[in-house]
Amino acid sequence: MTATQPARRELGVLTGVVFVLLWLAGTFVPGASDVAFPRPTDDMETVRRSIEASASTLEKGAGLQILAGIALLWFAATFAGYLRRRGANAELVLAGGVTAAATLLFSAAGNVAMGTDLATNAVSAQLLYQLSFWTGGPIHVAALGTMIAAGALASGLPKWVTVPGIVIGGLGMLASFSALVSQMTLFTPIGRFLGFFWILVATIMIAARRPAEVDTAEPVRV
Repeated sequence: MTATQPARRELGVLTGVVFVLLWLAGTFVPGASDVAFPRPTDDMETVRRSIEASASTLEKGAGLQILAGIALLWFAATFAGYLRRRGANAELVLAGGVTAAATLLFSAAGNVAMGTDLATNAVSAQLLYQLSFWTGGPIHVAALGTMIAAGALASGLPKWVTVPGIVIGGLGMLASFSALVSQMTLFTPIGRFLGFFWILVATIMIAARRPAEVDTAEPVRV
C-alpha cells in the first residue's frame, strides 16, 4: 500500500537570516559611527593611528563577525542540502558559501589582531588592515555573489525572486575586479547589502513554503 507523508519544513535555511543579523550587529556596534575607519589607499601611519583609535570597536565587532561566519557556513550547507533534495546541482552554491564564510572568518581574525600589540607598528598595522579589508570586502562579497547567483538559479522560487538574485549575485562577483580597477570596489557594498536583502527574502520564502507531500511505498504483507 502507499502512504503519504508530509515533508519537513526547510527551517534550516533561516540560518541565512541569522548570518545577516549577526553581520550587521558586528559591523554597526555601539561607537562604530564615531570611528573614521581608514581607506585601502591610506598611508601606513594613517592606518596605524586609525586602528589605534578604533581598537576597542574592532574587538567588540570581531566576535559577532566570527559568529556571522559560522552562521554563513551553516547556511551554505543547509541551502545546498535543500537544493539537492529538489534535484538541483548545489556544488557551486556550497563552494561559494564556504569560501564566503572562510574569508569572513579570516577578516574577523584580522580585526582581532588589530586590537593587539601587533598593530602598534605601522607596517604590521597596514598589513593586517589590508588582509582584513580584502578578505572581508571584495573577495568575501564576490564569493557571496557566486552563492547567491547559483542559488537563485536553482532555487525554484518565483521569477521576481530568482531574476534579481542572479543580477545581485553578478553585481557581487564584479567586486572581484577591485584589485585591477579601484572603482570596482563600489560593487562591494552594492553586492553585500543587496545580497543581504535577497538572502532575507529568499530564505524566509523557502522556510514558509508549505511542504510537499511525499509518497512512500510500503510492501504489502500477506
